[in-house]
Amino acid sequence: MIKKIPLTFLMTFGHCGIDWMHSLLDSHPQILIMPALSFYRCWKMLNAGSAKNVQDMYYLWHKYINMYVGPEIKNEQKRFLHSPQEMERFFPKFYELLESGGISKIHVFWAIHEAYAYTKQIDLKKIKVIVAHEHLPWPFEQILSDFTQSKILMMMRDPRAAIAGLFHGRTKHIGYLSDYTFNISMEVWFQGQDMWKKHCYQLGKRYKIVKNEDLHADLEKHMRDIAKWLGVDFFEGMLFSTFPSGKPCLPDSLYLEKGKSVQPDDTYYLPDNVRKRWMNELKDPREILMIEFLFKDIMKEFEYDRITKDTRISRIKGLVYYLLPHRGLFKKWLKLYPDIEEFDRIEKRLERSNIKIMLRIWKLLPKQIKFASIIAHSILRRINIYFFPIERWQRYDLPNQIF
Repeated sequence: MIKKIPLTFLMTFGHCGIDWMHSLLDSHPQILIMPALSFYRCWKMLNAGSAKNVQDMYYLWHKYINMYVGPEIKNEQKRFLHSPQEMERFFPKFYELLESGGISKIHVFWAIHEAYAYTKQIDLKKIKVIVAHEHLPWPFEQILSDFTQSKILMMMRDPRAAIAGLFHGRTKHIGYLSDYTFNISMEVWFQGQDMWKKHCYQLGKRYKIVKNEDLHADLEKHMRDIAKWLGVDFFEGMLFSTFPSGKPCLPDSLYLEKGKSVQPDDTYYLPDNVRKRWMNELKDPREILMIEFLFKDIMKEFEYDRITKDTRISRIKGLVYYLLPHRGLFKKWLKLYPDIEEFDRIEKRLERSNIKIMLRIWKLLPKQIKFASIIAHSILRRINIYFFPIERWQRYDLPNQIF
């Protein structure tokens, strides 16, 4: 029965308010939406496709849910099950469904949803749509291949505001913006842009992009529109953020101190205040030029006014600034030289790869050559990301990363 319910995937270009949208949908009595499990990312990182039988598949998900999204987890937004009693209901049902249907990716997807509905005592006869939260746009193509009639609801935001928030959060967390963090922050947006260009006309009405700014300008108008598109009745609860448990959920922000949230009557998300925050973060005008060049098509289509001019020279400058080590990373390396932590990271990667000859060569190299190599690697990796994207997801969420 559950497989006959229409399916929509909730996705994002990256740091655009997907958790907020989730919190607006999860109280709707006609929508089945689990906490932000991100099934496809879990499937890849768990290497679930390598499971040989029901017991293997069951063990993988039991271990993951118990360790990372079980009742003890503090992040309520990601908490999949809320009590030992729910764990005791969910897993026997999940195992039963695996035994009856098999361990293919599609069936495991449905088995998790059906076991969740069973655990939460949700009457599937009252459900008009299932919404599956995928936190990043990596599995876009796989979703369309696996679920050919599914819809995509995608959150959009001014790329300057979204990327500035990502930069701020990561810099605040580790003290600087690492090469890896910069690359994944930008490539998530590249992936979103690629998917939009490829599928916006092909999917037609099955593909809906919602601008974060529009929701803040008139929440009720746009949530009514989303309800109609999803095929559900408008519900007043769609105007209020809640956790999956039903508790009120106040919006948070990477600009706020840990544990703090935005109060309902605050002016925090007024357009002028949002603009001030991202402009203060993107103090170097070259960063704004870079973002406006890289995502110029999105900015034009979704009516985000540029600050810089779109000229041949500005495009060259935007590309060059993107390719170079970012945000003073080169100066940081110079300051720390020769005690650069990337040297040790590369050595550890080579040790894990078991390529002994490369490890020996790396250890023998003079530090000057090592230094030149990490700069060259940084530039070459971005050339590869920009000009030769191939399958972007292959660079991230590597199998067996979770355990």
